[in-house]
Amino acid sequence: MSRRHMRISTIVIFFILLISTTSFAKNTIVDVKNLDKGIISINYNKNTDNMKVLITKGNNKEHYNLKSGVNYPLQFGNGEYTISILKHVNGNQYKIVATEKVNLKLKDEKQLYLQSTEIVNWNEDMLAIKKAKDLTKNVKNNQEKVKVIYDYVTKNIKYDDKKANTVETGYIPSIDETLKSQSGICYDYSVLTAAMLRSIDIPTKLVMGYKNDIEKYHAWNEVYLDGKWINLDTTYDSAYVQKDVPINMIKSNSEYKIEKNY
Repeated sequence: MSRRHMRISTIVIFFILLISTTSFAKNTIVDVKNLDKGIISINYNKNTDNMKVLITKGNNKEHYNLKSGVNYPLQFGNGEYTISILKHVNGNQYKIVATEKVNLKLKDEKQLYLQSTEIVNWNEDMLAIKKAKDLTKNVKNNQEKVKVIYDYVTKNIKYDDKKANTVETGYIPSIDETLKSQSGICYDYSVLTAAMLRSIDIPTKLVMGYKNDIEKYHAWNEVYLDGKWINLDTTYDSAYVQKDVPINMIKSNSEYKIEKNY
């Protein structure tokens, strides 16, 4: 699918602090109660329409739509992060209305990739999560659990070419919609896979970038197994699995170029 549809967009930021920003010095905007898991949320009691959260660490940055009750990942490793609230001005231009710093000191980075976040959004009541737990309830080890979820997704979710050509910028998958429709694009496959695996305590990344034999921007997963991260590409493999063509579940790092992970 198009690169611009998968969380990749350019925004121009005016580094102008509004007068109202001074009030945030007393009232923190960043909720850090889950910082030990690598995630934050935002306390912002004003209208959040057309507002974004900008998370930066060094040269790394990521922006998200501002929503209440949503967890945002700090995926750039330990250290100091700057969290900014952006208000839309015009076109792709935004201005900073509040900013705050947090210091991440994760003992285990894998904790982040077990959480529900703005993109990989899940909870115990979702159909996809209930399905993951039901599929693996009698499975004893993580290797077998990953294979069970992989088999389910690759056998049951069909690639939607029409959606790939019409999906709007800023689209974020719903795992239950993907499950119900039994179809999706690479973004849908990888978010569903990540959520299902995270819900059964297997650290899983949503990864974006390029595959060596796919021209368009792509999404897949990295899953932590046997002490290392392995590549899992349920989108790519579904075309083979659904035609009963054998294919290796674990992919080589040489096949992929990672640009982002969530």
